[in-house]
Amino acid sequence: MARPATLNDKINIAVAVLTVAVAAVFWLQRSYTTQYGGTFADPVIIALGVFGLVLLVLGLLRRPVGGDTELEERLPVRGLVLAVALLTAWVAALPYLGYLVGGVVFFVLMAVLMRTERPTLRGILLDVIVAVVVVTTFYLIFTEVLYVRLPDLEF
Repeated sequence: MARPATLNDKINIAVAVLTVAVAAVFWLQRSYTTQYGGTFADPVIIALGVFGLVLLVLGLLRRPVGGDTELEERLPVRGLVLAVALLTAWVAALPYLGYLVGGVVFFVLMAVLMRTERPTLRGILLDVIVAVVVVTTFYLIFTEVLYVRLPDLEF
């Protein structure tokens, strides 16, 4: 007889279902304008789906995933819901704010949301600097190296 499902098992199953669903949405939405447009994207989507299925199977079989560390505190559901809502807002705002402005704004908001202690001016300034560097780097990689158009500011 199988042992009862633990919180980790339930988390693994939820994350696995979400991962497989995201991979399926990506797969169904892919549309390449060049012959080799999916050379990198298709294997990544397939790997995402396979890893999600493996995690789902391990969760359903109630097999431990990762190290022997135990969950020290309850899953911060409020923080998770806020993070998903913020990510959804970022995606909805992309056509209006563009990738650079929207990315920096939502990166900083997410960093402040993830803080466990009260945010300080120095900490927020550091978050802004990191956000500008990371978002600009990804923007340049996608636009100048991979030739992928990203949303621009609409004003």
